[in-house]
This record gives sequence, structure tokens and C-alpha cells, in this order.
Amino acid sequence: MESFEELLAQGEAALAEGAWQRAEELLRRVVTLQPASAHAWNKLGVALARQGRHEEALDTLRQALQRDPHYAPAYCNIGTVYTERGQLEEAVRAYRKALELAPDYAVAHQNLAAVYKRLGRYEEFVRHMKRATRLASRPPAAAGRPGCLAALLWAAAAVLFGFR
Repeated sequence: MESFEELLAQGEAALAEGAWQRAEELLRRVVTLQPASAHAWNKLGVALARQGRHEEALDTLRQALQRDPHYAPAYCNIGTVYTERGQLEEAVRAYRKALELAPDYAVAHQNLAAVYKRLGRYEEFVRHMKRATRLASRPPAAAGRPGCLAALLWAAAAVLFGFR
């Protein structure tokens, strides 16, 4: 029988490869083995969201927050789901909560900036994008927290804007 750590690593690898259904299968096993893991519930929420199962993803991400109400990546992912659904004010609230918990969370700053831009709130867009840019110039471990849906977008922005 595979351990929690092995299954979690396999689930995260499946997420990184875009194998959303496989990731879901593995991560469901992970939360069964370790139901108290906010990280595992968060990753399962990501797998569901990537499949377009937004309601189920939100419920699962809320499960992560029941396990750890201070787990900023779950708030970030909730914000991303709301953004995908066009619920931009709800997305703003979720990203702001992530930043309240983790002020140096670069991905949350970037995602919040993108939502502010869509809302036409350009001053706030610029402020958060500048903060995200400053944080991105730090070593990767300090630039953000693991577990956010938008990590791939952040990596793309790093390439586009030449962050190292």
C-alpha cells in the first residue's frame, strides 16, 4: 500500500502534467488516508476546478479551510474559481483574505491585480502588480506559497517579464 506522501507526490505530479482526472483519483485516496490535511484537500480542489467542476471545487477548498482556516493557498484557489466563474467581487474577497494571512504571497497579489484590472480598478491593479513583481525578484521559496491554481500562470508571467 502506498503511503500518504507517495500518493500526494503522485497527485501533485499528475496536476503538474495536466492529468486532472488521474490527479483527482490519487488525491481522493490521499484525503481518505489523511483527512486532516488542508494541503491535500486544497490539491483535490485544484484537480476538480481544472475539470470545470467549480461547485465541487469550492466545497472541497472549503474542506481545506475547515482543517486549517489560515491556509492561504485555499483562499487563493477559491479566488481563482470565482474569477473563472466571473464572480469578480467574490474573487477579490478571497484573494484579499489570502493576502491577509500571507502578505508576501506573490501569486495572490498577481491574481488580485488581474481581477482589479478586469474591474477597471487600475490604481489597485498597479499597486498589486508592483508588489507581485517585487516579490518575484526574491528567491522562489520567498516569492509565494505552494498550492495555488495560478502557479502555472505565474511561471508564464516570469518568462514573459523576464523574472529570474
